[in-house]
Amino acid sequence: MRASDVAAQSCSFTLHLVVGVCIFRVTAPVPLRAPTGATAQKLEVFAAAPPLPQLPGLNPIDAGQDESAIRRPEESPVVSLPGFKYDFSKVELRATLLFPFLTPGLALDQIVPGERREIMASFRDPDAPAPSRRHGGREKPPLVLGTAALQALIDRCWSRRDRWSVFEPLIALAGTYNPDTGDLPAALHRYVQENGLQPYVDATIRDARMWVELGLAADHVDFIGFISRYASEHPATKATIELLFLLDKLAQGSLDALVTLLDIEPAKDLEWTRRVNGDAFRWLAEIRRYYQAQLERRGLDSAVALRQYYSRVRLAILTRILRTTPHGYRSSDARFLIGAVHWREGHVIDALQSWRDLAVDPTDAYVTVYSDILAAVRDSSGGNRQDVDSARVDRILKSEHGRWLIASIDRLRRFGYHLDTF
Repeated sequence: MRASDVAAQSCSFTLHLVVGVCIFRVTAPVPLRAPTGATAQKLEVFAAAPPLPQLPGLNPIDAGQDESAIRRPEESPVVSLPGFKYDFSKVELRATLLFPFLTPGLALDQIVPGERREIMASFRDPDAPAPSRRHGGREKPPLVLGTAALQALIDRCWSRRDRWSVFEPLIALAGTYNPDTGDLPAALHRYVQENGLQPYVDATIRDARMWVELGLAADHVDFIGFISRYASEHPATKATIELLFLLDKLAQGSLDALVTLLDIEPAKDLEWTRRVNGDAFRWLAEIRRYYQAQLERRGLDSAVALRQYYSRVRLAILTRILRTTPHGYRSSDARFLIGAVHWREGHVIDALQSWRDLAVDPTDAYVTVYSDILAAVRDSSGGNRQDVDSARVDRILKSEHGRWLIASIDRLRRFGYHLDTF
């Protein structure tokens, strides 16, 4: 399995596809085996003293990650390349938490219980500490935005590099306004659809994309923490469902960034970094070896195993959406995505089972594509591959990806970027 096969099946922050005539991504195989002696880092910024803490929405930090330190860069944490300057301070501080879906892993039960009845019971608890928790924030006023104001808000929250810092306006609104009525769910929905996924391409050198993707990955701990806290305080609400869809996008982005890290050959692909900041070059090579070792520890030392692991993470998130959404809100979007994950993994019967329960809702994000999927499924006579026109389903899924890519290119141009600018 090549790294391209993994990335092509994951629509995420870092999908690397060229519109029109080709699907692009580097073709070198993913080198997932760790060299002997790969070690782990003690991340003092998060684990100042034992016992190691549990970050919001994540499993306790694995003591196995904490056996020895990765050498900190001694030179300036800045890489200056032709037309590109990047401060990787946050990447350095989050060195062992760049891929939290992998290590320490998502604590999904902490974010949202597995069944909606458990959630409903939790916020009817008379001993809940605050009204906002007891009522899921439903006593808050509704957010009211016009069409232009809503678009201006989403544009203000757009960034090519740093996602967390520009997300602050939506955090403030989420803490102030009703999670079910008004425009807060719509604002979060628009953020996920318009800002959540961006294609990145290294048309000439690989350094710039690698650093930017690691920076995006360094923000994931912050996003997961916010989503976890919000979901626990506003269970079974539309805003929480939108944030869980964002969590699904983050998982996709995590996989793509990890594949990019594993796919590079530092001596061959990061020559510009080596020239301008040799310490950063050596540090990045150590980080790569560290995550290769973490994958080997977990038995994920093949591209197929890694992809399947992230597919299981996504299925867990999407299933929680389906089980906890209020009044079926965006349930067909979740069913479509669950089916798409199963389909790409070759689990055709599971995919069809999910898709056969689709109910068309014109307000859904994926209504166009899942309507086509539903038509294809209904034209089949059973649940096996021979009963479904698999080529038709593949075309539908690829067409949806193409629509996303064209929309993404248009959005990049709005802010003065191209696929290969960062």
